[in-house]
Amino acid sequence: MSARITVGGIKRKLLVLLLAASALATLSWHVKNQVTLEQLVAQEMHMRELIAQRPWRSFGIGLAIYTVASLVPGTSGKSVVIGWLYGFWQGVFLIILGLTTAALTIFHLSRYVFRGWIEHRYGSFLAALNRHLKKEGAFYLLTLRMAHFPFSIINLASGASRVRGRTFCWTTSLGLLPGTAVFAYVGVRLPSLDELVKNGPGSLIDAPLITALAVSAVFPFVFRALARKLGLLKDADSDLPIVTR
Repeated sequence: MSARITVGGIKRKLLVLLLAASALATLSWHVKNQVTLEQLVAQEMHMRELIAQRPWRSFGIGLAIYTVASLVPGTSGKSVVIGWLYGFWQGVFLIILGLTTAALTIFHLSRYVFRGWIEHRYGSFLAALNRHLKKEGAFYLLTLRMAHFPFSIINLASGASRVRGRTFCWTTSLGLLPGTAVFAYVGVRLPSLDELVKNGPGSLIDAPLITALAVSAVFPFVFRALARKLGLLKDADSDLPIVTR
C-alpha cells in the first residue's frame, strides 16, 4: 500500500515538474522571440505612469499581489521589486502591510484549521517556541523576525503556540521593518530599464546600492550572533535558514 502511494506521489511530482518545465520553456521562447527590450522599457514606463497617476488604486493592486505572493513560500525578491516600482516610503508601507496581512492569515489558519498537523510537523520547534515565549515573552518572537528566520514556519508555529494574535501582529510588523527598509532601499537604488539600456551595466555600479546589498546579506548573521551572545537564541535555533522577502 505504501509503495503504491509512493509511486503515485512520484508520478504527481514528475507531472508537476513536466508542466512547470513546459511553462518555463514556453515563456522563455515568447520572451526571446516575441518581446523586445523596447517593449519591456515601454511597459515599465507605463507602469510607473499608472502608479503616479492613480496612486491609491496602484497601491491597492500592488498590496493585493504582494500579499498573495507572500502566502507562497520561497518567493524571494518581492520587496526589492516593490521598492524599485513604488519608491522607498510607499514601498516600505506596502511591504510591511502585505507581509503582516499574509502572516496573520497563516497564523489564524494554523490556529483554527491546521493546528493538529502543525503540532505533528513542527513539534520540536513549537515546544522550543513556547518555552522561549514563557521566558522572554514577545521579545523572543521579535528576535526571530529580525533575524530573518523562515517567514512561513514562524507564522505556522506561532498560530499553534500560546502567543496572542495582537502580540504576533505587532512583533511581525516591527520585527520585519529593518530588513524591509534595506530591501526597499536596494530596489530604489536599482536603475530603471530605460537607464540600464542607455547607460549599460555600468549603471549598476552604485556605491549606495552595493552598500545596501552588503548590509542585506550581512545583517541577519550579525543579528543572530548578537542574539546568541545575549542568550536570546540557542545554537539549535540558529540552524534554521535565513530567508529574504
